[in-house]
Amino acid sequence: MKTNKKIYLTLVFLLVSIVMIGNVLAFAVSSMYWQDNPLTINPGETQKAFIVLQNMAGTETVNANVGILQGSEIATLDNPGMIYEIPLGQKVEVNFTVNVPVDSEIGGNYNIIFDVSTVTNSEEGPMTFGSGAQKLIPVLITERPKEKVSPWIYYIVAGIILLGIVALVILKSKRK
Repeated sequence: MKTNKKIYLTLVFLLVSIVMIGNVLAFAVSSMYWQDNPLTINPGETQKAFIVLQNMAGTETVNANVGILQGSEIATLDNPGMIYEIPLGQKVEVNFTVNVPVDSEIGGNYNIIFDVSTVTNSEEGPMTFGSGAQKLIPVLITERPKEKVSPWIYYIVAGIILLGIVALVILKSKRK
């Protein structure tokens, strides 16, 4: 009797595994920012950025929900609560805004962690498996670059001074 039960459970497990292989969800989350290439921003500045949801493998369109796990004090999703539809072989951008406080310390770091989870249809059956991923966006507070003075400003100032000297010389020569 115990042998039959083991065989039955093994067959059920194999059948479930085979059925699930056909419904593989393969999506990824990427960004143009990573640990060695952080998003750089100045204190008091607001900057737009995005992460990319990709569905490059699998068998069907993936629906995903995006939330912010960490860093919500500086980052907001442009479309919170939106369900993103990612067709097979496609990429979708998820836009967000970063707003750093004016009193942020130069050289300081923030981390924004996005939580991406697939949304399954309830029509698929009583038990469905979703998948999820997290994406870390490091943020580095940088100093505003000092604005360089255009070399043309020196030419303009020199021209004005030269015109002033010429005007003085002309006025003195007319008085004599």
